Amino acid sequence: MISNYLMGNGILYNKKTEMNPIKMQAMANDNKQIDELRTLINDELKECSRILWPKVCEMQSTDKGKIKLEEMIIRYIAEDGMGIGSAIALIEQELSHIL
Repeated sequence: MISNYLMGNGILYNKKTEMNPIKMQAMANDNKQIDELRTLINDELKECSRILWPKVCEMQSTDKGKIKLEEMIIRYIAEDGMGIGSAIALIEQELSHIL
């Protein structure tokens, strides 16, 4: 089992192989999509209403909080297929219960 790992299925094999150009292009496309998603999230958060989303607005007031908020929204979009507004509303609900 270990010999299979060392001979082609594991870390040593992956270090010796070059990146496939198709995989590199796919990674570049993924990064581009994530950057576009971050832009859309930031556009949505610019209109942050302290009446509707007080905890989210407070969280995004710091750089660290804004980064964490973006990550949380992206995770909800990727894992649960939520829209940006729905993800923000859910995060607000979660933060209201925690704090």
